[in-house]
Amino acid sequence: MIHVKEHRLDTHTVAIDVAGVLDQAAVPVLKEVCDRYFETDKLTLLNLEGVTHVTREGRMFLQKVGSKVNIMNLPEFIRMGEDV
Repeated sequence: MIHVKEHRLDTHTVAIDVAGVLDQAAVPVLKEVCDRYFETDKLTLLNLEGVTHVTREGRMFLQKVGSKVNIMNLPEFIRMGEDV
């Protein structure tokens, strides 16, 4: 299960806080939220501080959106695996 919370930091920046498990079921939910901001000129910060587990599908998603968002608080267990 994943929990996603969006909040605007200022007029040009939005932060997306993610908590829980980033898996096959969670990727479409997070993608839908991110896509809303990719179509705007807003800087998108993806805060992964609350992520407890990431599956292969989750890693692939993070790699795919990595050039469109600023990833913050990448958990250590993700860094030890494939580069994101």
